[in-house]
Amino acid sequence: MKRILTTAFVLICFFSAEMSAQQYMRMTQFMYNPYFINPAVAGTLNQIPFYLSYRNQWSGFKGAPSTFVASGHFQGPENSGFGGIITHDDTGGAISRTGIDLTGAYHIDLNNYDAVSFGLSLTGRQFKFDNSKLVVYQPDDLELNGMQPESTMNLDANIGMMVYGKDYYFGFSVPQLIQSRLKLEGLNNSVDNQNIRHFHFMGSYKYYINDNFDIQPSALMKLTPVTPVQLDVNLKVGYNDRVWAGVSYRYKDAIAINIAGQMENFFLGYSFDFTTGEAQVLSPFTHEILLGFIIPGKRGKYQSRGALGPRVLDRGRVVKH
Repeated sequence: MKRILTTAFVLICFFSAEMSAQQYMRMTQFMYNPYFINPAVAGTLNQIPFYLSYRNQWSGFKGAPSTFVASGHFQGPENSGFGGIITHDDTGGAISRTGIDLTGAYHIDLNNYDAVSFGLSLTGRQFKFDNSKLVVYQPDDLELNGMQPESTMNLDANIGMMVYGKDYYFGFSVPQLIQSRLKLEGLNNSVDNQNIRHFHFMGSYKYYINDNFDIQPSALMKLTPVTPVQLDVNLKVGYNDRVWAGVSYRYKDAIAINIAGQMENFFLGYSFDFTTGEAQVLSPFTHEILLGFIIPGKRGKYQSRGALGPRVLDRGRVVKH
């Protein structure tokens, strides 16, 4: 019976990550909020961005997975940065995860326009396994813990590094670095019942066509020791750093159209995924919405127009907006 439960656990994780067997949450609009992917982004902007994101995966499918993310980060003294992320990931089945990330980052200037940043997030997750949502042949089996829900707290860490300049950034992050165990009685603390270390590589380049329009390609590659490489590629066009439209391709999974706009301090983004992989049998569509509130920086009117967004520069290395 333990083997059956362990298999069910793996299958639920498999479907909840869009047929990829990855445990870490996915967001199509990663290019607008790279801090969610890499803790080294914390404090790299001359602003304080707060974002709320909601993803309704496989829309119209009963019990479809959904993900909620709230995040924000800001600059600290002496080239430091800080931030936090709150997440709730519901697989639509027996498994849900609710957690918080607390981030610290440090930035080192390389020259007049380039810098490198290092980030560390300490993470806490409440992992819930609700046996009552399983359809089983033997409800009285001891391994099912009397069909009672189980939950456990899980501590781990994410690390990241980012090199960035006026028109580009690239870096990597390692979520679930420690690979801590999940202590659930129903799964008998199996060695397979644990966080799996992920590896994320992300980059972007921003090219200004003229004073009004820019093109920004972005890519995100994700892999684990037990899954194939996953690749997200996005190309978006911006107008006056206020309105954006783009298209994304996720290998063997989806094609997405995304639009976004910013008015004063408010940001709104929306993406519509067309499922192209095996999950198409569940639903052909996924919706994702991103709301933001941007607090401008307080270090003067001089700032760069960059791939990550407005970035603080010393007066001797100013690029006027």
